Amino acid sequence: MINSGYKRIALFLSFLIIMSAQNIFAARYPNRTPEIKILVAQYTNNCLEFMMPEGGTWKLGNAASGELEAGVTYRIEGGLLTEAEKRYHLMVATVDLMDQERYIDITEKYQKMGFRTHTISVGEAPKVSGMPDNRVVHIGIDAYKDKEKAEARKAALAAKQIKTWIYIENIMNSSGSLNMSGGGQHFTGAFGSDEGYTLKSVKGTILKNVEHSKGYSWHGFENRTYMGTLKVNFGFDDCLEVIEVTNLEDLLVGVVPSEISSKAPQAAMEAQAVAARGEIMSKKGLRHVNTGYDYCSEQHCQVYKGYQKIAPTIAEKIKDTTGVILMMKEYSKILDAVYSSNCGGHTSANQNIWIGFPNPHLQGVSDEKGTKKRDLTNEQEVKQYITNPPNSWCGQKGFEGADKYRWKKSISKDDWKKIVEKAEIGKIKSISIGKRDVSGRIFEMTFTGSEGTKVFINELEIRQLFGGLRSSCFIAEYEKDKEGYIVSAELKGAGFGHGVGMCQTGAQSMAGSGYTYKQILEHYFPEARILKIY
Repeated sequence: MINSGYKRIALFLSFLIIMSAQNIFAARYPNRTPEIKILVAQYTNNCLEFMMPEGGTWKLGNAASGELEAGVTYRIEGGLLTEAEKRYHLMVATVDLMDQERYIDITEKYQKMGFRTHTISVGEAPKVSGMPDNRVVHIGIDAYKDKEKAEARKAALAAKQIKTWIYIENIMNSSGSLNMSGGGQHFTGAFGSDEGYTLKSVKGTILKNVEHSKGYSWHGFENRTYMGTLKVNFGFDDCLEVIEVTNLEDLLVGVVPSEISSKAPQAAMEAQAVAARGEIMSKKGLRHVNTGYDYCSEQHCQVYKGYQKIAPTIAEKIKDTTGVILMMKEYSKILDAVYSSNCGGHTSANQNIWIGFPNPHLQGVSDEKGTKKRDLTNEQEVKQYITNPPNSWCGQKGFEGADKYRWKKSISKDDWKKIVEKAEIGKIKSISIGKRDVSGRIFEMTFTGSEGTKVFINELEIRQLFGGLRSSCFIAEYEKDKEGYIVSAELKGAGFGHGVGMCQTGAQSMAGSGYTYKQILEHYFPEARILKIY
């Protein structure tokens, strides 16, 4: 008991050291809309082109600057000199900066299991007096310089039912030469510039061939327009990247139509704006740490396509929600108001989909119009639920995403061979479902093959393993060969996405039936408080 007591005191003191390393007190200056830095493009060939319809200016660090002519296409080329340095940490938990009890309990738990724990604290102290504090401490059990080794260790721990996630510590960004030309002139050259190019337009910059949706079936390239200041430099992925500096409300005008249909009823757009604003603010300083930007413009953070022609219309429709967010009922924290395309009839519980502690506002709600209570953790009930879909908000036709309410997928023999390769346990003989979430989504599956057994304990990994499923809420019929090994499959499923938080199709359907944005948010985020913070 005495040793245990001393140990807890030592852990508590280490926790205080972590806190003292942060700025505990909020800086005080007048309220304003938060500034956001968002990664909008990466060019793996280290060459990009842009054009400003009404002209603008360029600046290279503090060394040189000049004018950019209207309507002229300019090119920036880079030559990589040094690659980025990263470290890959296996994390087991994340706790609020002030949650000392949970920090101590988790650290002790893993130390008793034989792990050497370490911590990384991230987040930002509030810059405006009275704003919520989102700073957290990640608790890790291992770290590697090599990503493949980290992933192999993660898989080995998963086989022992130990969930981990990989946190990438960005130590030093890549560097190289930067040169810009256009209009028949070669403007300047730089070698290893720390600040890169800053581009400011009079009224918008058209960035050409922006790659988007990597890893998805709708992956492609397109020209996109950005109204904010653009920063061009080498980043942590060893290529040229473009960061837009804008403010949160201008960003939301681009996020809302990128995340939900631009034809959605106004109340659904307003609900989307409030949810996205809260998700962005709750994660500021937690995503893409030490990269020079706060968020990326992909599904990982927020889908953002820049300025679109419908922007003035969107701005008008969501203006009454300016500064409005959702707060957690019992904590002075902004709710991470996540969302997905179509919940399939029931939203998910956050701790089953991702690694983390249960959030009381994200424990899953029924999207059915009736009051029937279901146990979607039960295999027989899930089968009935998928094959005989109930009358749900997100199943109502005429709204974006309603066609994903129920779906089918055939996995051919050739496609199944790809699954066998990914699983890496030889020919697959059997598959068993270990756990389903309250939404029916699978988050634990065991594959038994000719060369061993592997357990998958992550909803997204399961979807990816099966070739990119719309969701992990599915039932399957497997075809086997004469030796008893699976060779193909027929799947039936429900929903599109992780299912946590607001169902975007359901929100549109509710708005179409006359519900206000506040009523929509109250449905998907039970007991959360709606608050205007600026």
